[in-house]
Amino acid sequence: MRKNRSRSPARRAITALSSSIVILFSFISYSAGAERLSYVVQPRDSISFLCFKIYGRFGPEMVKPLSAINQDVKDWNNLPQGQIITLLPEREMNRSVPEDPRDLAVITFIKHPVRVKQGTETVFKEARLNMTLAPNDLIEVEAEGRLELMMTGGRIIRLDEGSTLEIGTLKRDLKQGAVIGKFKLFLGRLWGKILKSRFFRKKEMYVATSTLVAGVRGTAYDLILAHDQAAIIKVFEGEVEIYNPLQRMPESGTISDFKKPHRVTGPKRAEGPRRVSEKEWDQIVLQQYQQITVTKEGISPPITFDYETERRVEWIKWNEARDVKAAVVQAISGQLPSPAPAND
Repeated sequence: MRKNRSRSPARRAITALSSSIVILFSFISYSAGAERLSYVVQPRDSISFLCFKIYGRFGPEMVKPLSAINQDVKDWNNLPQGQIITLLPEREMNRSVPEDPRDLAVITFIKHPVRVKQGTETVFKEARLNMTLAPNDLIEVEAEGRLELMMTGGRIIRLDEGSTLEIGTLKRDLKQGAVIGKFKLFLGRLWGKILKSRFFRKKEMYVATSTLVAGVRGTAYDLILAHDQAAIIKVFEGEVEIYNPLQRMPESGTISDFKKPHRVTGPKRAEGPRRVSEKEWDQIVLQQYQQITVTKEGISPPITFDYETERRVEWIKWNEARDVKAAVVQAISGQLPSPAPAND
């Protein structure tokens, strides 16, 4: 019975993705002889979102060459639905705007009220669409707000209302094809997702709370952190490695600073629904459609949740739809010319 349920969501996702690709391809066309893509702006599109999924990156300086060939676009921070924009092929964009060695997080979707405090600033200011954020920046999503951050390597973090997140470390190693990001969730609800990406081979993202560290390389999960710091994490796709926060988070861009991945006897083999104390666990691997609750007193055994019930929750529905949209744009980006060789 479980086997049929686990395959059903996959089939639905493939069907939804295929349908969306068919629909969206009706909004794109090539400019003859120029290898440029004409794109019809869809609801909730932003230029940073499109750049991430087409070029694998975004920086404010990338708007300049796009402005040169889209002189009818008046405001890149507010693209109206139905607006036709022309996008450069990747080779041309890379020549116009070289790769920035820094790794930044960019606001690709925003529903206010959301505010940020950047670097050494002492006061919060209103967040903006396409705004770039760096380590030590703090984000607060207030009542009825919502936010999406995107980074290189297909890494996505979304925050629901009532969430507070600090950006810790953002590192990029172009030679090794690796990116790593570390974040601290103080309160609220977070959706973590890593899409398949042709730009980086190694993609790691760690979200820490006072009670756990969630490490992912290619997955989707929902993390809820309450005021008492009790955390509930549910895995919707792939696997999530849950670490005891007493361990040190990796600094080098790999997880070699952690103990070698292993399954501990506590959470996986506990007899009955007893809670495992803080000292009894180091790291576990949470599988698809499993959830755990972690508090300052300890960690509960993993249990299987009902995917069909969870996907009716508005927050989950929105994130899954947004993930499909991101994957569709990524599929469109595959139609653009490949990047120029390094010695070109």
